[in-house]
Amino acid sequence: MSTENIDQQVKLYGRPLSERFGSVVQAYGITQRRLAEVLGLSAPMLSQLNSGRRIKIGNPAVYERLVMLEQRIGTPDIEETLSAVEASQPVLSTTQIEAGIHSETNAVAALAHVVPSHELEAALDLLGETAPTLAKVVRLAVREARNQAGTREDARR
Repeated sequence: MSTENIDQQVKLYGRPLSERFGSVVQAYGITQRRLAEVLGLSAPMLSQLNSGRRIKIGNPAVYERLVMLEQRIGTPDIEETLSAVEASQPVLSTTQIEAGIHSETNAVAALAHVVPSHELEAALDLLGETAPTLAKVVRLAVREARNQAGTREDARR
């Protein structure tokens, strides 16, 4: 397990994916294989995310399903909940941001990940000095989005 990868998961998701997956597995009394099915992942991919060999959940719908499961912990009909989440076709939503924000770094990463940089820049222009704290977070998200774009560009070369 790579400590650096786990640290990246904490920045992206608020805590290591192993903890988030483990909480869901325990709360619903299911196996990791069943969790993978519900999320829409292969069992090997879940294992790689769980161990930190992979940092990021590539499909936003998979992350959204994880959030849905976390939000529904404690519901009385476990099988109904698992079936509903598994059958869902979630879209990129603010739930991803709300669920992952535990610090400024996570808010920045979430915004940079889900909002196109041109929209972030437009929002920054509109905010001006009227909301300086929010403007700071959006400014950091613009920087993060540019860094992510640069990293993707470097990977293509």
